[in-house]
Amino acid sequence: GDVPITMAKRKADDAAEHVPITMAKRTAGAGAGDIKDANNPIRLTRKNLALLNSLNGDNNSDDDRNNSGYPESENDSDTMNKLSTTTSGFEARAYENGILDSTTSKAPQDLDAIRLHLARRRSSTQPSEHAHQQYYHNVSDSFNEATASVFVQVDVMKRHNDLNYNQMNNRAITQIPEEGFNQGLSNPIPDLLEGLKTKRLPSRIHDHALHKDCSLALCHFAVEFKRTDGNLYQAGHQAAYDGATMVYARNQALVQAKVDAASVQGLGAVVDKAAKETAVITCATDGKVAEVFAHHFQDGEYHQNLVARESLLDYPNRGRELIRNAQDYARNKSYEL
Repeated sequence: GDVPITMAKRKADDAAEHVPITMAKRTAGAGAGDIKDANNPIRLTRKNLALLNSLNGDNNSDDDRNNSGYPESENDSDTMNKLSTTTSGFEARAYENGILDSTTSKAPQDLDAIRLHLARRRSSTQPSEHAHQQYYHNVSDSFNEATASVFVQVDVMKRHNDLNYNQMNNRAITQIPEEGFNQGLSNPIPDLLEGLKTKRLPSRIHDHALHKDCSLALCHFAVEFKRTDGNLYQAGHQAAYDGATMVYARNQALVQAKVDAASVQGLGAVVDKAAKETAVITCATDGKVAEVFAHHFQDGEYHQNLVARESLLDYPNRGRELIRNAQDYARNKSYEL
């Protein structure tokens, strides 16, 4: 049978710092779609949107929302008319939609704290010198993205050993309605996505699934892979879109949590705290270099900030710790949400 999710105590190595971040108002192009609980649909009306804005004391909300609801299928009928992340013009359209890359984004208030947290030394045993040499030769000989991604996932990334938390590879995120940030863009397809298994979550949260079937929900971590010496610049822009999508989904969940908080004593303060945190993390890597980004929503735009860039070959332990710390940080945010 399914194992229920419990909020277990966090171990010292997995602890995440919580430093406030301002969640500024949503403006045009950042609608929140529809949210439902187990019994009654919660429409993102002006009143409900004001609940999210009020977390920052912002009473100005965008009234013109696209409440188109969630797609019924993973096959988007308009896909042929939309730009994929590898199509010429994607970067310009994403920018027009309010998805900023790391060169144009504003930094969140807790960026320095996140950098310190992801730079922590880990207590786990580091790979041997022989293992590093083997990884070096394997990655150096990787001639395509699929090969490089396998070595990174097996030799660098953490396997969570968690029945409630899982990874998915190369699957489109389809259960997000068309809003300003994704208008004219095809569904994001992260090379790797981590999150909680929807079927193990309470039924009231199932509407936050990112896929139609066998889905993940409340995701806070994604990776974009490239072949060795591949186009990390493109991977960074793909990660910006992944990050914006996860931030959008997180904000939807916070809206529902704010509604629920009205009937649960003490929940309001918890929601307010979560809304001020930068929680979504992405990584772009070609097996040689790893770039880790933090994502947040501010002033009607989705921002991407470089947290750290490490070599997985010259300083393999530091690069390995960076990615694993990022995974743990995001996993903790999923459970907290």
